[in-house]
Amino acid sequence: MKKLILATTLALALFAKESIHLKVDNSDLKRVPPTINQAVISFAPIVKKVIPSVVNISTEKIVEFKIPEQFKRFFNDPFFKRFFGFREPQRPQKKKEMALGSGVIISKDGYIVTNYHVISNATKITVTLKDGKKYKAKVIGSDPKTDLALIKIDAKNLTPITIGDSNKVQVGDIVLAIGNPFGLGETVTQGIVSATNRSSIGINSYEDFIQTDAAINPGNSGGALVDLKGRLIGINSAILTASGANNGIGFAIPSDMMKFVVTSLIKYGKVVRGYLGVYITNIEPDKAKLYGIDHGVLITKVEPNSAASKAGLKPGDIIVAVDGEKVQNASELRNKIAFKGPDTEVTLRVFRNGKYITIKAKLQALKTKKVKITDIKLLKGVTLSQNKNSVVVEDVEPDSYPAMMGLKKGDVILKVKTIKTGKWVKVTSIDQLKELLKGLDKGDALLEVEKDGEISLITL
Repeated sequence: MKKLILATTLALALFAKESIHLKVDNSDLKRVPPTINQAVISFAPIVKKVIPSVVNISTEKIVEFKIPEQFKRFFNDPFFKRFFGFREPQRPQKKKEMALGSGVIISKDGYIVTNYHVISNATKITVTLKDGKKYKAKVIGSDPKTDLALIKIDAKNLTPITIGDSNKVQVGDIVLAIGNPFGLGETVTQGIVSATNRSSIGINSYEDFIQTDAAINPGNSGGALVDLKGRLIGINSAILTASGANNGIGFAIPSDMMKFVVTSLIKYGKVVRGYLGVYITNIEPDKAKLYGIDHGVLITKVEPNSAASKAGLKPGDIIVAVDGEKVQNASELRNKIAFKGPDTEVTLRVFRNGKYITIKAKLQALKTKKVKITDIKLLKGVTLSQNKNSVVVEDVEPDSYPAMMGLKKGDVILKVKTIKTGKWVKVTSIDQLKELLKGLDKGDALLEVEKDGEISLITL
């Protein structure tokens, strides 16, 4: 996806015990259409360059499982107890699960980036290099909100991948996906960039995916999506499919997002995101004339003592650009602010009262508190986070009642109306939400939620 060998080395000066040096090449790629009279095109030189940087990851995890209720009666049947010695287990049974994935070497001294879901809850992680050498890996840090994780092996003089600028990727660019599908070993597939800046997919809390039709199958997770210079532009993460196999719609996490996450994990031991402190909504096309502008994000509320408040932002302002980069929707603004990091000064182009103005704001750190709900019937299976005065859905178990009713990861719960209150109540904390829904049955509550800048009602 980019050209001209001008590979530079970016030394990230990190204020921590450890540091990491990433190979970065942000030069432009010269794009030319294919011609009829030319030599045979082959991706072999690119693959040969990249393959040593892609690893296979195998994991072990211990999972608990319970015997289904419909089978328990057999254990308690006197006949089976007497003649076969069956006894109902007193504790949940445990079993070992094995899983396979991929990873990408990003430093000579053993740092490897992969997907969070590849190593989540693993009790043992084994990394296999191209030459067959195996290493035990330790988890340096992870970020479930972007589905990224950083692991490390005790090895030296590895071949780190060169990292490209995912912001320069264009729809139609040829890309290669490299990983370990179905445990077969290093496999390369080729396709094009089908779309960029894909969000609202519902896979991660923070989404800015590169979409590709290069075949991505189970086991490819955590592998590399590279351009025609062999530069990493994305970490393969997910596919959109009904069958479980490739349908030509794959998603990769942009390399720029990966760099931010990796740097933050090493510097802080966790991912610390930037926070502006505004409630926002998208501008509907049919309301563009009303606002006098056809793009941007409308501020509906400004939190007191926030970065936005201190900078002078007001309800009714429309943010159209951040640091010179155009903002089309709420998801874009959220990502741009989050991945600038705390204590960063950003320049906002704002449309106010028919005029454009420039406002500078120093971002704060986004602080979250996560709680998995187990004691409230209407929210059982939902994990919530507290972002200052906002309650955000961090995860929803697929088979849970809230999932069936339409509650999804990333939803912001704004208000609740129940048969007890008879009116809408603004939600500002997890404890308050639990209290409002305590003791209610299915159908007794309505939630007003924000989904990527849009307001929706959900019946619980």
